[in-house]
Amino acid sequence: MIANKRIHIRKDCLVPVRYTYEGQHKTYYARMINYGDGGLCLKTRTPIEPGAKLELSLEGYSPKESTLGEFDRYPVAVCWTKQVPERGLPVYETGLKYRG
Repeated sequence: MIANKRIHIRKDCLVPVRYTYEGQHKTYYARMINYGDGGLCLKTRTPIEPGAKLELSLEGYSPKESTLGEFDRYPVAVCWTKQVPERGLPVYETGLKYRG
């Protein structure tokens, strides 16, 4: 059995998100598959390099219409990326930690 090294509990979800690389304007799309107090995990079609700094937005989120908080962009950093098998298409899971 592999030990779970996480400090914070993760909650499973399937939420569409958008992200941009820090200092850039091009938007990429992904699915958030879990989250917790320390970070979150995305599922993407392209790999994201560890160490990359991103700004993440929840798809369709409006701070005025939600109780999630005042932020519409969350600064995160990539900790790891791994390719996972899924119907013959390249799919990647990416672990992110909150920063800022």
